[in-house]
Amino acid sequence: MVKTALPTLLNVVRILLSVKLIYVLVSFIVFLIDFSHNTQTYLGFSRTGDDLAYASGMIAARMLFVIGPSLLAVIFITKRKFKLTVTFLSLALFVAIPNEGSLFVLIHLFSLLIVLLHPASKKFLRRKDTSVNEHVDY
Repeated sequence: MVKTALPTLLNVVRILLSVKLIYVLVSFIVFLIDFSHNTQTYLGFSRTGDDLAYASGMIAARMLFVIGPSLLAVIFITKRKFKLTVTFLSLALFVAIPNEGSLFVLIHLFSLLIVLLHPASKKFLRRKDTSVNEHVDY
């Protein structure tokens, strides 16, 4: 079987989403460092065990909500799963509209349009290569 190369525009989409994920993770780490030093400023009240645990849980859940769909879209682009890629790119776009800046919304919109409208990318993602998509036992 011949392995086909990743189309250029699909590679650009994967790189843009990966850079976005790295940026969000680094900013989250910086926020956590600042949060641990200035908890009272962020929470608006003095910290106690239950309040701090609740705030930490909410922050972690929101972070997973923001990075989860983008991370899964990158994974499914690599795994050549067309329907799952489109699903998670759409979900990432809907999450980015109210929660993230306009640059991230444009990245997600561009990514979704490339996957849906670029013929080479669509063909690459829909191609059934048993060596890439699934393991077959003989």
